[in-house]
Amino acid sequence: MADTIGGGINEDGSLQNTIVIDEADLGKIDIVGLENAGETELAINSPIKGVEIGLKGDNDVAISGARVVDSIISNEAPAGETASVTIAVTKAKNLEFVTTGKGATDLSAPEGKIMKPSITTAKGNAPDSIAFGSASTLKSADISTGKGADTLVFNGRIKGKTTVESGKGEDVIEVNRQSGKGKLILSDFSKKDTLIVDGTSITNDNREDAPKWIKFDS
Repeated sequence: MADTIGGGINEDGSLQNTIVIDEADLGKIDIVGLENAGETELAINSPIKGVEIGLKGDNDVAISGARVVDSIISNEAPAGETASVTIAVTKAKNLEFVTTGKGATDLSAPEGKIMKPSITTAKGNAPDSIAFGSASTLKSADISTGKGADTLVFNGRIKGKTTVESGKGEDVIEVNRQSGKGKLILSDFSKKDTLIVDGTSITNDNREDAPKWIKFDS
Protein backbone atom coordinates (compact mmCIF):
# COMPACT_ATOMS: atom_id res chain seq x y z
CA MET A 1 0.00 0.00 0.00
CA ALA A 2 1.31 3.45 -0.94
CA ASP A 3 1.50 6.47 1.35
CA THR A 4 1.40 10.08 0.16
CA ILE A 5 3.49 12.59 2.09
CA GLY A 6 3.08 16.35 1.67
CA GLY A 7 0.68 17.82 -0.85
CA GLY A 8 -0.68 20.45 1.54
CA ILE A 9 -0.76 24.23 1.18
CA ASN A 10 2.02 26.56 2.29
CA GLU A 11 1.36 29.79 4.18
CA ASP A 12 1.68 31.78 0.93
CA GLY A 13 -0.97 29.62 -0.74
CA SER A 14 1.43 27.60 -2.90
CA LEU A 15 1.16 23.82 -3.05
CA GLN A 16 3.70 21.58 -1.38
CA ASN A 17 5.77 18.89 -3.07
CA THR A 18 4.47 15.34 -2.72
CA ILE A 19 6.13 11.98 -2.21
CA VAL A 20 4.34 8.71 -2.94
CA ILE A 21 6.08 5.71 -1.40
CA ASP A 22 5.17 2.15 -0.50
CA GLU A 23 4.31 1.80 3.17
CA ALA A 24 6.98 -0.87 3.58
CA ASP A 25 9.67 1.53 2.38
CA LEU A 26 8.90 4.44 4.70
CA GLY A 27 11.86 3.58 6.90
CA LYS A 28 14.24 3.80 3.94
CA ILE A 29 13.90 7.59 3.52
CA ASP A 30 14.62 10.44 5.90
CA ILE A 31 12.72 13.57 4.92
CA VAL A 32 13.85 16.97 6.16
CA GLY A 33 12.12 20.30 5.60
CA LEU A 34 9.12 19.08 3.63
CA GLU A 35 6.74 21.76 4.92
CA ASN A 36 7.23 25.53 4.59
CA ALA A 37 10.97 25.27 3.93
CA GLY A 38 13.24 26.35 1.08
CA GLU A 39 14.44 22.84 0.37
CA THR A 40 13.19 19.31 0.82
CA GLU A 41 15.99 16.85 1.53
CA LEU A 42 15.42 13.17 0.81
CA ALA A 43 18.12 10.90 2.24
CA ILE A 44 17.81 7.37 0.85
CA ASN A 45 19.14 5.02 3.53
CA SER A 46 18.90 1.77 1.55
CA PRO A 47 18.03 0.86 -2.07
CA ILE A 48 14.47 1.70 -2.99
CA LYS A 49 12.16 1.15 -5.94
CA GLY A 50 9.16 2.95 -7.37
CA VAL A 51 9.21 6.24 -5.47
CA GLU A 52 7.09 9.01 -7.02
CA ILE A 53 7.95 12.66 -6.36
CA GLY A 54 5.73 15.57 -7.43
CA LEU A 55 7.46 18.95 -7.72
CA LYS A 56 5.16 21.95 -7.33
CA GLY A 57 7.90 24.58 -7.68
CA ASP A 58 7.63 25.73 -4.06
CA ASN A 59 10.65 23.96 -2.55
CA ASP A 60 13.86 22.74 -4.10
CA VAL A 61 14.40 19.00 -3.71
CA ALA A 62 17.73 17.26 -3.05
CA ILE A 63 17.89 13.46 -3.26
CA SER A 64 20.98 11.69 -1.95
CA GLY A 65 22.12 8.33 -0.65
CA ALA A 66 21.51 4.79 -1.87
CA ARG A 67 20.27 3.40 -5.19
CA VAL A 68 16.84 4.28 -6.60
CA VAL A 69 15.16 2.24 -9.34
CA ASP A 70 12.08 2.83 -11.51
CA SER A 71 11.27 6.14 -9.83
CA ILE A 72 9.20 8.96 -11.29
CA ILE A 73 9.78 12.67 -10.74
CA SER A 74 6.99 14.95 -12.01
CA ASN A 75 7.38 18.65 -12.66
CA GLU A 76 3.92 19.96 -11.77
CA ALA A 77 4.97 23.59 -11.34
CA PRO A 78 2.79 26.26 -12.97
CA ALA A 79 4.02 28.74 -15.57
CA GLY A 80 6.48 31.21 -14.10
CA GLU A 81 7.73 28.77 -11.45
CA THR A 82 10.75 26.45 -11.54
CA ALA A 83 10.88 22.88 -10.27
CA SER A 84 14.41 22.37 -8.98
CA VAL A 85 15.83 18.95 -8.14
CA THR A 86 19.33 17.66 -7.39
CA ILE A 87 19.97 13.93 -7.76
CA ALA A 88 23.10 12.70 -5.97
CA VAL A 89 22.43 9.03 -5.29
CA THR A 90 24.93 6.22 -5.90
CA LYS A 91 22.82 5.00 -8.82
CA ALA A 92 19.51 6.03 -10.38
CA LYS A 93 18.27 3.42 -12.84
CA ASN A 94 15.31 3.86 -15.20
CA LEU A 95 14.52 7.27 -13.75
CA GLU A 96 11.59 8.96 -15.46
CA PHE A 97 11.30 12.74 -15.26
CA VAL A 98 8.01 13.98 -16.71
CA THR A 99 6.38 17.39 -16.88
CA THR A 100 2.65 17.90 -16.47
CA GLY A 101 2.76 21.65 -15.77
CA LYS A 102 4.15 24.64 -17.68
CA GLY A 103 6.93 25.50 -15.23
CA ALA A 104 10.65 25.43 -15.94
CA THR A 105 12.96 22.56 -14.95
CA ASP A 106 16.27 22.87 -13.11
CA LEU A 107 17.70 19.36 -12.85
CA SER A 108 21.20 18.64 -11.60
CA ALA A 109 23.06 15.35 -11.16
CA PRO A 110 26.48 16.32 -9.77
CA GLU A 111 27.56 12.75 -8.99
CA GLY A 112 26.57 9.10 -9.14
CA LYS A 113 25.43 6.84 -11.97
CA ILE A 114 22.35 7.88 -13.96
CA MET A 115 21.40 4.84 -16.01
CA LYS A 116 18.83 4.87 -18.83
CA PRO A 117 16.86 7.95 -17.70
CA SER A 118 14.03 9.56 -19.63
CA ILE A 119 13.79 13.34 -19.10
CA THR A 120 11.00 15.44 -20.63
CA THR A 121 10.40 19.10 -19.77
CA ALA A 122 7.49 21.44 -20.58
CA LYS A 123 6.63 21.93 -24.25
CA GLY A 124 6.31 25.71 -23.94
CA ASN A 125 8.83 28.54 -23.62
CA ALA A 126 10.08 27.82 -20.11
CA PRO A 127 13.91 28.04 -19.92
CA ASP A 128 15.17 24.67 -18.70
CA SER A 129 18.52 23.72 -17.19
CA ILE A 130 19.83 20.15 -17.07
CA ALA A 131 23.35 19.45 -15.82
CA PHE A 132 25.43 16.33 -15.21
CA GLY A 133 28.48 17.01 -13.05
CA SER A 134 32.09 15.89 -13.37
CA ALA A 135 31.59 13.08 -10.84
CA SER A 136 28.59 11.63 -12.70
CA THR A 137 28.20 8.80 -15.20
CA LEU A 138 25.37 9.09 -17.70
CA LYS A 139 24.29 6.06 -19.70
CA SER A 140 21.78 5.89 -22.56
CA ALA A 141 19.63 8.89 -21.71
CA ASP A 142 16.65 10.20 -23.66
CA ILE A 143 16.27 13.97 -23.10
CA SER A 144 13.62 16.25 -24.59
CA THR A 145 13.20 19.94 -23.75
CA GLY A 146 10.70 22.54 -24.93
CA LYS A 147 10.73 25.76 -26.95
CA GLY A 148 12.56 27.88 -24.38
CA ALA A 149 16.23 28.88 -24.28
CA ASP A 150 17.54 25.73 -22.62
CA THR A 151 20.96 24.91 -21.21
CA LEU A 152 22.27 21.35 -21.07
CA VAL A 153 25.64 20.52 -19.55
CA PHE A 154 27.44 17.17 -19.76
CA ASN A 155 30.57 17.31 -17.61
CA GLY A 156 30.91 13.68 -16.57
CA ARG A 157 31.43 10.28 -18.11
CA ILE A 158 29.15 9.30 -20.99
CA LYS A 159 28.30 5.69 -21.83
CA GLY A 160 25.90 4.22 -24.36
CA LYS A 161 23.88 6.49 -26.66
CA THR A 162 22.29 9.64 -25.25
CA THR A 163 19.76 11.44 -27.45
CA VAL A 164 18.90 15.12 -26.98
CA GLU A 165 15.93 16.88 -28.58
CA SER A 166 16.38 20.45 -27.38
CA GLY A 167 13.39 22.12 -29.04
CA LYS A 168 13.09 25.34 -31.04
CA GLY A 169 14.70 27.78 -28.61
CA GLU A 170 18.22 29.25 -28.61
CA ASP A 171 19.75 26.35 -26.77
CA VAL A 172 23.26 25.88 -25.41
CA ILE A 173 24.69 22.38 -25.09
CA GLU A 174 27.98 22.23 -23.23
CA VAL A 175 30.11 19.09 -23.20
CA ASN A 176 33.27 18.50 -21.19
CA ARG A 177 33.26 14.72 -21.24
CA GLN A 178 35.63 13.22 -18.67
CA SER A 179 35.80 9.75 -20.18
CA GLY A 180 33.70 7.00 -21.65
CA LYS A 181 32.94 5.67 -25.12
CA GLY A 182 29.37 6.88 -25.36
CA LYS A 183 27.75 8.89 -28.13
CA LEU A 184 25.74 12.10 -27.91
CA ILE A 185 23.03 12.41 -30.55
CA LEU A 186 21.64 15.91 -31.18
CA SER A 187 18.43 15.17 -33.03
CA ASP A 188 17.24 18.71 -33.82
CA PHE A 189 20.33 20.94 -33.61
CA SER A 190 19.52 24.15 -35.51
CA LYS A 191 21.06 27.48 -36.51
CA LYS A 192 19.77 28.95 -33.23
CA ASP A 193 21.73 26.49 -31.11
CA THR A 194 25.31 26.46 -29.86
CA LEU A 195 27.36 23.42 -28.95
CA ILE A 196 30.37 24.05 -26.70
CA VAL A 197 32.91 21.22 -26.53
CA ASP A 198 35.81 21.70 -24.12
CA GLY A 199 35.45 25.45 -24.53
CA THR A 200 35.16 25.47 -28.35
CA SER A 201 31.90 26.83 -29.81
CA ILE A 202 30.27 24.89 -32.62
CA THR A 203 27.29 26.02 -34.66
CA ASN A 204 25.61 24.86 -37.86
CA ASP A 205 28.41 26.60 -39.79
CA ASN A 206 31.20 24.44 -38.38
CA ARG A 207 29.54 21.18 -37.44
CA GLU A 208 32.47 19.30 -38.92
CA ASP A 209 34.61 20.50 -36.01
CA ALA A 210 32.57 18.50 -33.52
CA PRO A 211 34.14 15.30 -32.13
CA LYS A 212 33.16 12.12 -33.97
CA TRP A 213 31.23 10.81 -30.95
CA ILE A 214 28.78 13.73 -31.22
CA LYS A 215 26.28 13.10 -34.03
CA PHE A 216 23.78 15.45 -35.67
CA ASP A 217 20.53 13.89 -36.86
CA SER A 218 18.98 17.14 -38.09
